[in-house]
Amino acid sequence: MDQVSRPLLIALAGVIALLAVWLVALRPKPVSIDKTPLAPVTAIPKAKQAAAASDAANAKLQAATGGSRAAGAGAPAASAATPATAPAAAAKPAVSRASSGPRLDGGIVREMKAGKVVVVLFWDAKAADDIATRGVLRGLDLHRGKVAVHVVPITQVGRYPAITEGITIAQSPTTLVIGPKRSARVIVGLTESKELSQAVDDALAGR
Repeated sequence: MDQVSRPLLIALAGVIALLAVWLVALRPKPVSIDKTPLAPVTAIPKAKQAAAASDAANAKLQAATGGSRAAGAGAPAASAATPATAPAAAAKPAVSRASSGPRLDGGIVREMKAGKVVVVLFWDAKAADDIATRGVLRGLDLHRGKVAVHVVPITQVGRYPAITEGITIAQSPTTLVIGPKRSARVIVGLTESKELSQAVDDALAGR
């Protein structure tokens, strides 16, 4: 095998050295995702300055026009820019007493004529207090059949005129405890087992 010439060896050594330098120092390195900003840092101060300038211009315009904007100014109405704060708890709407179908109070009337104490809950199946009151009725002592319990959707108040005549039922839950003498006790809102049981006992005693 012929001996490799010295100049060729030097050239080959130079190529290897350049390759080593490229691999170590000049080869592009991957950039960490943490070091890639979403936007140039200078864009944030500029955006803030633009917003501040816009606010200042709007304030001057309002001062010049007495607090109102001229037509076609292109600014949104105050009601659209700032939504009204919703109340913490919306009041329940008044219940309509208008009848939306045939009367459904026939069975209750017969129970009253038979001398029973009748408990009627007008409720909304989606309301927490109504559901809790429904649970209280489940555990009520029926006194060996002397007490009858009925649960009625609040939207059907108008279909029970025999027991709601002269009684204001404006919200749910509302519980009626009707005694044999047609005297009724009205419990508005969430009731507890002790309160309801006492009302039933009073009705049974004719009080």
